[in-house]
Amino acid sequence: MNRVFDSNIIEQNATIDHVKALAFNRSTSSVGETRAALYIQDELRKKNIESTMEYFSFNGPKRIFMRLSYFIIFSYLIINRLILILALYFAIKYLFATTRNLSLVEKEDSKNLIAKISARKEQEKGGLIIFSAHYDNFSANIPYRMQSVLFFIFRIIIAPFILIILTLSMWFLIELFSSNPDTEEIYELVVTYSIIEFLIVFFILLLIYNTKKSSGSIDNASGVSILIELIKSLKTNPLENYDIIFLWSGAEEWGVIGSRCFYKRHLKELEKEYDLNISFNINIDMVGTYIGLLNARKFQNKKFKYNLTQVIEDSAKKLGISIEKYQKIINPTSDYKSFMSFAKKTKSLFQVSCFHSEKDSKYIHSQRDTPDKCSSKVLNDCFEICYKVIKTFDANF
Repeated sequence: MNRVFDSNIIEQNATIDHVKALAFNRSTSSVGETRAALYIQDELRKKNIESTMEYFSFNGPKRIFMRLSYFIIFSYLIINRLILILALYFAIKYLFATTRNLSLVEKEDSKNLIAKISARKEQEKGGLIIFSAHYDNFSANIPYRMQSVLFFIFRIIIAPFILIILTLSMWFLIELFSSNPDTEEIYELVVTYSIIEFLIVFFILLLIYNTKKSSGSIDNASGVSILIELIKSLKTNPLENYDIIFLWSGAEEWGVIGSRCFYKRHLKELEKEYDLNISFNINIDMVGTYIGLLNARKFQNKKFKYNLTQVIEDSAKKLGISIEKYQKIINPTSDYKSFMSFAKKTKSLFQVSCFHSEKDSKYIHSQRDTPDKCSSKVLNDCFEICYKVIKTFDANF
């Protein structure tokens, strides 16, 4: 089937031009991340679209690493009975106003950019569509799949190690004040586990962090560009029955922090204002050499009158656009997970989907993730699928 590109909806090169314009370091909390948010905001202003910056703070990797170091140092002070040094530290720390809020590593800051296109018809408890795409990027020394393995190891090891040290420390204190203290063996265990834990965290951070920054074109200037053009098109031609919120989230690369902050901050408001049983999220994270669609089992629910994944698939078929659905045992981490939590918290049938070109993971988080890896046609095809999907839901409201 041959399609004629609709230039009345979107300009032919608009999406790829955004990708090229965003081809710079946008790592979390950096000047580049702010520059990217301002670029998106400026693009919206060209169409007189109002937007809001919502700021948030979070514990970044440096802060977590320093806290781990503090924990190990304090454990050693307790074990070596240097309680007076510990007491002196806390006395100085909290006695004076100037030192009370002093921190060697401050929390990191980021921001979400949010814009809304209201439906033509004002309704009580109407439908809501949330489009999301993260604008920050990440750079690493090792391939993406190896990163995933290391982060998995980090998650399954760090918590048990901290628990082990706490248990051993408590055991040490109990033995210390018992009538027959036998603390030498416990002391050796605490030291061993502490050193192992410290080296694992240090090794992972050192191995992953890369100063040669990725331009983050597939991941995720692609999603950002599609959302920019979608909101521009819907500004002049809004839906009849659905309000649409566009979320460009920050700090996604450090645990979908931006989207999580968004849903927690607005949960009660959205639950009160909309019928979430007929609402959904479309998350766009990576549209590169092809269009991939995550087909997670958790997305499938027989209670849905219109299954979002099926509507996406049907829309692509009607447009003659090829998409590749896939399932994985461990699904990629992206902002859709925040909206799955949102659905669970609200106990609603709120649906979630995610565009994600899994095969392009070999390029991301590296200097290979460049604008030439993004196809203008593929970006525009994804735009057209999204546009048709929301028009379909609107017509069947």
